[in-house]
Amino acid sequence: MRRLALGFLLVAAACTEEATAPGDCPNFCPGGQIVVQDSIFTTIIERDSSFRGYVQGYQAQAMTAADLAGVQSRALFVLNSMITRVAPKAGDTTTVPIFVDSSRLRLTMVRRNRATTNLWLKLYAIPTTTDSTNSFASLDPYFAAAPIDSVSVSDLLSRPLITDAATLRIWGDTIQTDSAGHVLMTADSARILTLFFDFDTLQAPFVVADSGRLGLGMYVTADSFASATFGTTEAGSDAPSMLWYYHYTIPDTVSGTPDSVVHVSQVRVPKFDGFVFDPPTAPLDSNLAVGGVPSARSLVRVTMPAFLRDSFDIVRATVILVPAAVPAAAAFGSPADSFTVLARPILTDLGAKSPLSGGSGGSVVMHPGSTDTVRIELTDLVRAWATDTSIATAFVLGQQPEATSFTEIRFYSSRAPAFRPALHLTYVKRFPFGEP
Repeated sequence: MRRLALGFLLVAAACTEEATAPGDCPNFCPGGQIVVQDSIFTTIIERDSSFRGYVQGYQAQAMTAADLAGVQSRALFVLNSMITRVAPKAGDTTTVPIFVDSSRLRLTMVRRNRATTNLWLKLYAIPTTTDSTNSFASLDPYFAAAPIDSVSVSDLLSRPLITDAATLRIWGDTIQTDSAGHVLMTADSARILTLFFDFDTLQAPFVVADSGRLGLGMYVTADSFASATFGTTEAGSDAPSMLWYYHYTIPDTVSGTPDSVVHVSQVRVPKFDGFVFDPPTAPLDSNLAVGGVPSARSLVRVTMPAFLRDSFDIVRATVILVPAAVPAAAAFGSPADSFTVLARPILTDLGAKSPLSGGSGGSVVMHPGSTDTVRIELTDLVRAWATDTSIATAFVLGQQPEATSFTEIRFYSSRAPAFRPALHLTYVKRFPFGEP
């Protein structure tokens, strides 16, 4: 019994842990080192190309009017037809004509340069037949005539808010107004402006032969950077709208009783809206085009090195793009006309018709006038390529929002050896953990 007890004590002493002693595990610690490598691959991007026609100007969620050095743009729309006759009473089989008394136009300015001073918006009458086939040149004579109305947006913004009870009851919010009766309502910290114009029948004539359709064009001027973007029917509640005020007469059917007059109103939104600009969008060339109208996208194909799939892990991936010097080194326009360039993965490579994937890509904000090299983070996308060989190793460069402005950016393609797109990769060799 004494021997057994002594043996137990010896074993217990041998297993005692010394917490203050330094670690020593030569049999279990891996023998390698973590080595991070950083390389710019300049030849793995190839067969990149551009395609145009994805979104037309009349399909966009906004339309731009501008008067800038190098480009002019006019927003325009044609209102839907209006009723010209109405049944005076429910169940009547005969109708009576309506008579328009006045109208109120609502426009929503969704974007502008807040640094712009003396910004004016002018409205012009254009043909009710205006559609997507019209060009800047064909509509230019109508903008040479006198405007049917104009308003200083800068002046309206400088005026005090009207907050009395009657105003709040009628408008539902505070307003700013000028001596001509123009009304301004602001939203989102004055980022979005809603403008109201009251027209008489001379300014906005109701032509029965045209079914009450009306065409209007918008032109902006300013001391500098005259550019403003307006909502369209694709933007829902930000679309232009016309409220027609009219009356009609219910004929007397009882002798000695005077005819009764009914005053009502109806709203009409555009059946067509868009914008024209000059000079027109330049044809596609050997460079990678993004943006413009109709919108252009660029398909960029990448050949993944085999060693990155087999034994390395991607730490970071960035695509490098150099703005092309021809036809323009950078998107032109007002500083407020910045837009986002999105790099989005595709489901399969079908060229111009490649369907976009819902996976994550990367983005960068482009500012007109900037000629800096552009870098877009693509880490998640390239990691997916490295782990799944069934994924198409390509992505599409597109503008967001598309076709709302004439702004466009072009990057050098793989056909320009000195400035071709490149992929900047940071990667690490998989760690060789030891075995016990």
